[in-house]
Formats: sequence, structure tokens, C-alpha cells
Amino acid sequence: MVSKEFLSYAMAVALLAVALLIYLRSQREAFIEKVSRRMAESSGIKSEILLHHEQHAAPMIEHLFWRAGIDVSSWQLSIGFLCLIFLAILGGLWKGFGFGLSVPVIGVAVIYLWLLRQAKKRIVLILAQLPLFLDQVLRGLGTGRSMEGALRLAAEETPVPLKEIIDRVLRANELGADLGETIQETADLYRINELYLLALAIRINRTYGSSVRDLLQNVVKMIHDREAARRELRALTGETRVTAWVLGLLPPGMAVYIMAMNPKYLESMWQDPSGQVMLVIAVVLQIAGAFVLWRMIKSI
Repeated sequence: MVSKEFLSYAMAVALLAVALLIYLRSQREAFIEKVSRRMAESSGIKSEILLHHEQHAAPMIEHLFWRAGIDVSSWQLSIGFLCLIFLAILGGLWKGFGFGLSVPVIGVAVIYLWLLRQAKKRIVLILAQLPLFLDQVLRGLGTGRSMEGALRLAAEETPVPLKEIIDRVLRANELGADLGETIQETADLYRINELYLLALAIRINRTYGSSVRDLLQNVVKMIHDREAARRELRALTGETRVTAWVLGLLPPGMAVYIMAMNPKYLESMWQDPSGQVMLVIAVVLQIAGAFVLWRMIKSI
């Protein structure tokens, strides 16, 4: 078992490392802000746009938060990492090294699952707003506006979260990025197939000069048809999904019931070596079965 002195030293080193990281981050942000202000004065671009275009140190984690609609910075991630370390050390001092190690793992897993759920809800809302947004873009193109102008006009009348995505695309375009490539990167970030089609329509229009209005009208029609088919499929497969949820929650529910009615039953199994092996195998099989059922539900 790890001694308390070792855990105290580890906590001190972790706090020192995080403090140093926050200090370096603050120095870097001050330098970037200074350079951005000078670029804004010389180029005429709004300084807020330049500052917002800054890349963070952890793009994969940042993208995960972006999909959930949460804009985080590196220092906030550092504080969260520090809290996990602090909880791990407290858990190690209280119940031992194994318990302390499991605390951050469980915490990261819970946060990850919550972010996935928030991202899924956000993407569903984006897909619901996208047909009306494309209709407004078509109206803007019909009045003789450019694609950028039509997108900006439609974004002003579009609620969040789609408004935030289009504003981010337009900011990147003002900085000199290609509009089609920016929408393509946004589609990669949020994994929305309809945005891929929008980027493809813009690229075809820019490359071959074809009418982008016909392509966007077909995209809007496809979104409506796909959403209607999705609702019909969910209604037809409701019984299958309910059965999958029941089968997935039944073993954990039985374990909770046994622990509530006879706590010594599972404790005696855990104290026996063969019982430990059986419980570990049961947990692994339960996780594997839950994953298989989850994939079955996702495929419906």
C-alpha cells in the first residue's frame, strides 16, 4: 500500500506542475492578445475575431466540448485536471491506492458520457433547424446576394446552436479561409452529413459554376424525407428498443436488489478468490452485453 507521505509528495508535485502550466498559459495568452491587437489595427479585422480564432493546446478535448456546446479554454481544463488529481489523492489517503486510482477514471467516464449525451441532443437540434436555415439561404440567394452574404443573413434569423456554428464559419471566412473547406471542417467536427452536402454544393458552385440553388433545394428535400423516415422507423422499432433497455438494466438491477436485501452475500463472494473471479467475469460480460445492445439500438 502506498504511504501517505508519498501521496502528499505526489500531490505537491501535481499542484506545482498545474501552477506552472497555468502561469505559462497566461503568458502565452497575453502575448497572443498583444499580437492580435496589433494585427487588428493594421488589417482592420475585428480583434475579437482574431482572438476567437486562437487554437487551444488540447484540440481533441476541445472538440469534444464544442460538440456539447461548451467553449472551454486550456486553463479551465487544467483546473479540472487538478480537481481530478486532488480527488484521486484524497481517495488514496482514505481507501488506498486502488480506490484513489478509480476516482479519476470514473469521473472522466461520467463526464465523457455526459458530453456525448449533450452533443447528441445538440446535433438533433441542429438537424431540426437546418432545413429552415437553408430555406433562408435560398431566399438570400434569390435576392442576388453572394453565398457569404446569404449565410450571414440567414444566421441572423437562426437561433442557437446552429447560429453559433455558422458564425464560427463566417469568422473563419473573414480571416481568409475558404468557405467550402470551413464548412467541411465543421461537418467533420460535428459529424453532420447534411453539412457535408452543403460544403459539396459550395465547392461545385465555386469550381464549375453550376447553380447552387438547385443543389440546396435537393438537400432540403432530402433532410425532410430522411427525418420523416427516421420518425417512422423509431415508431416501428419502439418495442425492440424497450426490450434492449430491459435486458441491459436487468442484471444491474438484480445486483442492487441483492445488495439491498442481503449485503453479506456479495461480500462473502468478494472475500473468496474464486468469487472474485466470478464477479469480475460477470462485470466484464455485463459491459460487453450492454455495448452489444447499445450498438443494436444505434443501428435501428
